[in-house]
Amino acid sequence: MPMLIRPARISDAEGIARVHVDSWRTAYPGIVPDDYLANMSYEQRSGVWESILSEADETNPNYVAVDDNGVVVGFAGGGPERSGDPDLDGELYVLHLLEDSQRRGAGRRLVTSVASDLARNGMVSMFVWVLEQNRPACHFYEALGGLPVRKQEISIGGVTLAEVGYGWPDIGPLSEPPD
Repeated sequence: MPMLIRPARISDAEGIARVHVDSWRTAYPGIVPDDYLANMSYEQRSGVWESILSEADETNPNYVAVDDNGVVVGFAGGGPERSGDPDLDGELYVLHLLEDSQRRGAGRRLVTSVASDLARNGMVSMFVWVLEQNRPACHFYEALGGLPVRKQEISIGGVTLAEVGYGWPDIGPLSEPPD
């Protein structure tokens, strides 16, 4: 049975925080410093997500994937592109799934849900930043038709890391449910 994808609610903040921290800890060892990952906390992330969800509106959609028991196992959010990129007007801000919930279609459905809302709000393109060393995520976005269009360096835990920006010049096909 496929996971349920639905709009995120403020009451989901704790579950989103758990997925956020746990997914970082499984996706980024050897990429992000160990002490940074160890110091991430559910409480701190929960507060951040309560704030994000309380300020969200139709132009900043957030979705969760929940399992058969109603437990949040993934989430995604997006909105207008934040850096003033002249070519891409929408952005997938975040996408995380628990490791044991990956490869079951939920990631694709979360991206499709965000892209559909962006399209409904008049955006025609989309962009996402991903750590270049996170090869599984890069392959995922490439499989969804994302093209590497930008690069930048960021600092996480005192370490400089490369990010690749994947872009979709036309989110029309991405915003339509797969066959």
